[in-house]
Amino acid sequence: MRFSFLGKRLLEAVFIVFCIITINFVLVRFMPGDPVVHIIGEDEYLRLEAEAPEVIEEVRREYGLDKPIPVQYVTYLNKTLRLDFGNSYRTKLPVLETVAFRMRWTLLLTIPAIVLSALAGGTLGLRAGWKKGGHLDTIISPIMLFLNTIPTNCMAILVLMTFAFQLGLFPISGITSGGLSGLAKAIDILWHMTLPLMILVVLRTSSYYMLMKSTVQSIRDDEYITMARSKGLTQGQVLRRHVLKNALCPYLTSVCMQFGHILGGSMLVEVVFSWKGMGTLIYDSVNTKDFPMLQTCFLFIGVCVVLFNLLADILNMCIDPRIREEGHHA
Repeated sequence: MRFSFLGKRLLEAVFIVFCIITINFVLVRFMPGDPVVHIIGEDEYLRLEAEAPEVIEEVRREYGLDKPIPVQYVTYLNKTLRLDFGNSYRTKLPVLETVAFRMRWTLLLTIPAIVLSALAGGTLGLRAGWKKGGHLDTIISPIMLFLNTIPTNCMAILVLMTFAFQLGLFPISGITSGGLSGLAKAIDILWHMTLPLMILVVLRTSSYYMLMKSTVQSIRDDEYITMARSKGLTQGQVLRRHVLKNALCPYLTSVCMQFGHILGGSMLVEVVFSWKGMGTLIYDSVNTKDFPMLQTCFLFIGVCVVLFNLLADILNMCIDPRIREEGHHA
């Protein structure tokens, strides 16, 4: 049953990735105008059209745009499977090399943010949802609701102005001060990432708190919870064995599904703090109309979201065996 469930989810993930790749192919070729314009940018296209039209034809041949659409599609799939995404028109460097380098800095920021905010939001939401109207719920819920409404860029600018500009406790921008190595460099990177990480953790914690709280409140009066309490189990035992176990499935699914959202949120934080990750790469690529780089960034982000959703299915299957049994019967 387990392998049947995993196989079904894996096939779905592969199909979704295939759709993402296909959409990437369709976007550049079926947008209005010459596809080369969307690859090299309108300004560069007009300049080359006047000064060196042979370069435009060279680009067209490089991307196979001079061939029929079905042939282009097969070629594009072949290049994608070989991770051949061409070169950036802004830096002339291989796109894959640049994206891989930037992705590690974004993951360094977002993965700790996801883990810390999920743990904090889940713990607080579990306690507040169990005792509706209690002290924790009364004090924390309005604060979390307020934080959940603050735009990411606004909080980033406020925190930057307060702790970096006025108090001078943290660096204004960048990943590292440079000229360091070993442990000193690692500590310096942690110092630089403190503010952007804090912002992501605070904003995501508020969202995860509201989700866990509402989930726990919806199941706290169910029959199996009442029966567990009537057996004389302590509050901690009821929360761990029954409430948390049943609330974890929708919670983990939401946390994994919001991985793509936190990547978008981190883009605004990265731009404000000049953190050289995927966010600033996308921002710079949009400004310079570096379409090959943008295309690859969106593909990588889409694949990451699919993989995290697959991870959510696997974790849910491990927590609740009924899920794989339902998947087997379906």
